[in-house]
Amino acid sequence: MTQLTLRNILRILRLLIVPLVMPTVVYAVTYPFPEKEPSHVKVEAAMTVGTKIYLFHSGSDEVRKTINVNDVLTVYREYPPDICPGSTEAGKVRILFPLGDYYFEGEVVEGEMHPGYLAIKGTVACFITSFTKNGHL
Repeated sequence: MTQLTLRNILRILRLLIVPLVMPTVVYAVTYPFPEKEPSHVKVEAAMTVGTKIYLFHSGSDEVRKTINVNDVLTVYREYPPDICPGSTEAGKVRILFPLGDYYFEGEVVEGEMHPGYLAIKGTVACFITSFTKNGHL
């Protein structure tokens, strides 16, 4: 009888594993992109000076005390420079009025921005959106 050496064990494992791995490589399939993309995948147009936007916030007392009507908030593409060194300022937004407990309506006064950018004043931040969620108003 043959002794089971390490070399023989590796050969047996290789014989058992290769048939399982080969079909995944040989039968790999790529799928084409759909012609009609879902609405959440489409890139939204940039919001430029004069565009009305909505700012989503936590609704906390700190937000209500810090952000007031006619305040101008600085908008960042990512995070503020003191948190992430690679972030850049995208523009400024003026607060027009509060909308319910979780939104402000604002107007772009400088720069260009997209949904998901952060508008910051002090230690408070709001997400830029192009719409409001009806249940939050």
